[in-house]
Amino acid sequence: FVVARNRQLAEADIEEDMRVGIDRGKYSIQIPLPAHIDPTVSLMQVEERPDVTYSDVGGCKEQLRQLREVVELPLLHPDRFVTLGIDPPK
Repeated sequence: FVVARNRQLAEADIEEDMRVGIDRGKYSIQIPLPAHIDPTVSLMQVEERPDVTYSDVGGCKEQLRQLREVVELPLLHPDRFVTLGIDPPK
C-alpha cells in the first residue's frame, strides 16, 4: 500500500519494508513498530546468561559426565565424530 506519513514523524524514522502503525481513517503512518519476531525464535533466546556452573550442582557426577558428553563434546570437538564417521548426538 502507498500511504501518507504523519507530519510529526520524521522521514528518517521510516525505512523500506519496516512495520508501521497506520491511522485507518487517514491512511497515514503514525508510528514505526518493532520488527516482527517469530515466537518460536523468541523462546530460544537467552535473556540473561545464567551464572550456574557444574560445581554448583552437588553430587550427580555420572549425570554431569553424561551431560558433558552429549552437549559439550559435539560442540567443542566435532572433528572426533567426523573421524569416527558418526553423527553427533542431537
